[in-house]
Amino acid sequence: MVHPIRRVFRRISILGGAGAVACGLGLAVPSTGHAQKVATTPPAAPGAGGSTPAVLPASVTSSPDYSSRVVGYIYDNIPITREELGEYLIARFGAERLELLANKKIIDMECKKAGIEVTAAEVEERLNNDLAGLSVDRKTFVDQVLKNYKKTLYEWKEDVLRPQLMLAKLVRGRVKVTDEDLKKAYDAYYGEKVDCRLIMWSRGEEKAAMQAYGRIRDSEEEFNRAARAQKSNTLASAGGKIRPISRNTTGNEELEKAAFSLQSGEVSALVGTPEGIVCIKCDKRIPADTSVALDSVKEKLSKEIFEKKVNAEIPVVFAEMRKKANPRLLMGTTSEDLAKDVKELLEEPDAKANRVLPAGATKPVAPAGATPPAKP
Repeated sequence: MVHPIRRVFRRISILGGAGAVACGLGLAVPSTGHAQKVATTPPAAPGAGGSTPAVLPASVTSSPDYSSRVVGYIYDNIPITREELGEYLIARFGAERLELLANKKIIDMECKKAGIEVTAAEVEERLNNDLAGLSVDRKTFVDQVLKNYKKTLYEWKEDVLRPQLMLAKLVRGRVKVTDEDLKKAYDAYYGEKVDCRLIMWSRGEEKAAMQAYGRIRDSEEEFNRAARAQKSNTLASAGGKIRPISRNTTGNEELEKAAFSLQSGEVSALVGTPEGIVCIKCDKRIPADTSVALDSVKEKLSKEIFEKKVNAEIPVVFAEMRKKANPRLLMGTTSEDLAKDVKELLEEPDAKANRVLPAGATKPVAPAGATPPAKP
């Protein structure tokens, strides 16, 4: 069972990182000098011949060198440039967010080729629909949900919603709703269900599950005790009770098969799932709802199926786009890169000298005068 807000945040993974903002980080060009060449007239300081001017100096908005544009001042007349700001941010966040920027550019370029655009109004509409689905207002979403994940509303709109809308438009031509899709969806909503309780053991606790299985299978009291003592707080607080299981809804064919093999009071065998080992106890079977005909809900189901298939196709298409783009990111962020850098820094000077690579060399060479190693 995944909390709806956590499910929403899984969208972030499309761009990499955790939805971190890329804006501004890719604008500055690294250099050894931080805009010492800038010469500009600062705005008058408050109280010096009047109030701060409402319009910034022309140098801020019309500088021929984009990286040299001024973004602030200290001591009334010492500029802080866009390049300095960029270098400051790159040094602290650049490597970890470079992949985000690369992915964002890949999506932008591929969608531009296909003539696909997403307007601000479409992003806003999607946000409002998501908020309605989560049953939260915008202020609560920003102040509690986004704040908890250290994200801004701008980040959410530009790094999550907009790319997802762009990719959704891109993949729509690849998605079809089949008769089999409609039948499965109809069975999921209106077919027979199993009202049940569930006990879950985390991955790695297979031995504990097997030791407990005999007791919980043979005794309702033991099953109830174990259900209320299980590690999942959500399941434990409900005594293991979950929503009735329908066919074609869990994504785990073995789990559904086990559930529908049970009659009231029976306990399933232990079943493996990505989350861990589970067993199910059937409380009752719920008959199919025969009052609703497929034709009467066909249009509604088709729309829902189409959107779900689009969402499932997005990561597939993005993987193809990324493979085609073949991004080569030159700012390492992995722990292996860090370990390698630290190891090199800590090496003894003599050891380091013995593996110097001159220009054009393909393997380490010993310094001049060094004694070659003895042959075995």
